Amino acid sequence: MITGMDHVVLVQGPAAAVVERFLGSWLSRWPALRCASADEGSDGVFSPWVPGRVGTSTDSSGLLISRDEEMEAHWDMSGYTLDERGEGPLALYHQPAGWQSLTMVPREDPYPGAGFGYEPYDITVVGAGLHLFTLVTPDDSAFTRAALATLIDSADAPAPPANPVP
Repeated sequence: MITGMDHVVLVQGPAAAVVERFLGSWLSRWPALRCASADEGSDGVFSPWVPGRVGTSTDSSGLLISRDEEMEAHWDMSGYTLDERGEGPLALYHQPAGWQSLTMVPREDPYPGAGFGYEPYDITVVGAGLHLFTLVTPDDSAFTRAALATLIDSADAPAPPANPVP
């Protein structure tokens, strides 16, 4: 399987901060974490990830993420597949949402615990500074669920204060 599963997450706030938090969290799992730009025109060469050097902007951007050089080689040959450790490569893309509101139908009751039967209905999501993140993973697995949970936790983390008090 060369192509992977796409998981789309809508996030409010600076995209670069979400990417930094995601990679920082993933570094504890993969101490030799390596990244390559997936942006058009980039050389796609992997190098060790250094915190603070994400290089993303408010524009669309993408990163290819690998545990180590061995995973890079496996990726070239097999695509988005799990290796013998049950882990696989990741790609993380983001772009600004091209709208300020989005009408959708939630799969679950947005008012949990209300005690009424849920009949799906339209809701509208509104916000400024919204970004669409796409996490590409191997097939559904514990590894994939961990990567998605890490992205969600990274998006949910509080932003640092704008003007820290000395």
